[in-house]
Amino acid sequence: MKHTYWSLLAGLALVIGLTATSLRAEEEDDDGKEEKIELKDVPEAVLKAAQAAVKDIVFSKAEKETKGDKVIYELKGKAGEKTYEVEVSAEGKVLEVEEEDGDDKDNDQAEKSGDK
Repeated sequence: MKHTYWSLLAGLALVIGLTATSLRAEEEDDDGKEEKIELKDVPEAVLKAAQAAVKDIVFSKAEKETKGDKVIYELKGKAGEKTYEVEVSAEGKVLEVEEEDGDDKDNDQAEKSGDK
């Protein structure tokens, strides 16, 4: 009887573990793939669009996010004393501009490209 109990418990643990792993893999697929890239590797059209979105910005970091067949670039930089994150499509369309405060929390000032 003890052997059956422990076998059942081990089987249940295995099923839970496999389910959790499967769910985690699906979440990664939904979120896409993010990779840090060098600023020199950002396409020129993307960089120009991001620079036009925030006056006098100097970028320091870049990430490339791939979701299915969509590619979005996230560029982080400073203009004066403020830090910004600018999201731009691979085609050079500004999708969002966020101003970050000193606490490293985002002040969501999402400026859609058509709203400027």
